[in-house]
Amino acid sequence: MIRVKHVLGVSGSLRAASLNTVFLRAMSLLCPLGITFEIYNSLDNIPLFNVDDEPNPGPAVAHWRRALSRADLVLLASPEYAHGVTGVIKNALDWIVSSGELLDKPLSLPNLSVRSNLAHFQLSETLNVMGAALTEECCPRATLDAPYTLPDATEFALIQNADICARINELWRNIDLVITNTMGIPNV
Repeated sequence: MIRVKHVLGVSGSLRAASLNTVFLRAMSLLCPLGITFEIYNSLDNIPLFNVDDEPNPGPAVAHWRRALSRADLVLLASPEYAHGVTGVIKNALDWIVSSGELLDKPLSLPNLSVRSNLAHFQLSETLNVMGAALTEECCPRATLDAPYTLPDATEFALIQNADICARINELWRNIDLVITNTMGIPNV
C-alpha cells in the first residue's frame, strides 16, 4: 500500500490577497499525485499566547497542534512586516514551543519577497530553536530574476507563468524527496 504524504501550508498573513497566500494556492494547484496539500486557514482563531493557558489552551490551539502533527512537512510562507516576523505567525509558533509539534519536522520556508531579509532570518532562527528540520532545498529565495510571486497576481496567473510554474514544480519535487528520505517512504 502506498502511503500518501501530507503537506500543511501556512501563510503568515491574514490578508486574503496576501502574496504568500496566493503562492500557497498556486502550490495547491500544482500539488503532485501522492501528496495531499492542506492550507491552514485558522490562524486568526488562535488566541494570544499566555503561558498560564498552556495546560488548557482551548480548541483553536488544539486544532493548530493537530494540523501540525498530521503533516509530514510544513510549508511556511510568511511576509515581513516592519522588519520583523508577523504577529500572527509568531503567536501561533509561541503556542507550540513547549508542545513540540515541529520537533524534527521537515519544514519548507520559502522567502517569496526580494525585500524580505530580516524576518526570514528571524523566523529561521525561531524554527531552529524549536527543533524544526529546515532543509535548504525546500527553502528557496526569490530574486528579481527568479520570482515566486507577482504583484496583484492570482494563483492562476502564477501557474500560467512558465518560469514560476517550473520553480513551484521544482519545489514540489524537493518536498517530495525530503519527505521520502525523512520518513523512509518508498517513492513511487
